[in-house]
Amino acid sequence: MKSNLHSHSRYDDGSEELESYIKAAIEKGFSVYGFSGHAPVNFDTNWHMKADYLDDYLNTIDELKEKYEGTIEIYTGLEADFYPGCMDWRSKAGIDYTIGAVHFLKNEQTGSVMDLDGTKEEFITTLREGFNNDIHSLFRAYFEKLRNMLLEMPPNIIAHLDIIKKNNSGNFFFEETNPVYQDEIMKTLELIRKTDTIVEINTGGMSRGYVTEPYPSRWIWKICHDMGIHITVTSDSHHPDNIDYFFDEACAQLKEIGYKEQRILYNNVWQDVRL
Repeated sequence: MKSNLHSHSRYDDGSEELESYIKAAIEKGFSVYGFSGHAPVNFDTNWHMKADYLDDYLNTIDELKEKYEGTIEIYTGLEADFYPGCMDWRSKAGIDYTIGAVHFLKNEQTGSVMDLDGTKEEFITTLREGFNNDIHSLFRAYFEKLRNMLLEMPPNIIAHLDIIKKNNSGNFFFEETNPVYQDEIMKTLELIRKTDTIVEINTGGMSRGYVTEPYPSRWIWKICHDMGIHITVTSDSHHPDNIDYFFDEACAQLKEIGYKEQRILYNNVWQDVRL
């Protein structure tokens, strides 16, 4: 069954109208499609949804649900950032699911927001100004924030688990064999298992040319499988053309390591369906 629950549009940092994604999904044989715009935050960014747009976003998806009922299942989600003072979007009326994410950290000395998912130069600035160029401290801060989210505000899906590898081409900042890095991954996966959170196999970094394999890295998939952690394949699409980018390859690779099913929202219930 073909599905995608991670998708962005003109309401946040994607492009095109919501209906364009649904038309593309129908053409490509999707049974389920979910929108997950970046939820509004309480500081200025150029990629989160503006609070003034939220009602229109929700209403438009409701209209699409009605229009395409019987053709494709459509779900309303938000990619919700976790940070001090963030809103719990899980309780927002009209939201079917949330994808929990940590895209930035707070500089405890200056109070400023530090990017983890920006350009390479922005990551260098975060590492230098926030962590005195200590990559181990950055590992610990990022994964600790993910674990805090899982304890305090567990989402349905955890977004791009290892997003900090985005600018790490050629192991510029670190090697994934680093024992501190792997230890932080393992501690986070243990909590994911305990909270029964779904790990997305996210191909969006590939479609936009940032990385050469999905988030998280393939070696993590095997650990997830052995731990009994549920996965879902998503494209983190920012344009209708990319809604199933690398899906066939990802599903084939997941089957190779033993996964037979992915967990999706279907018939308004979270359930496992065949890859």
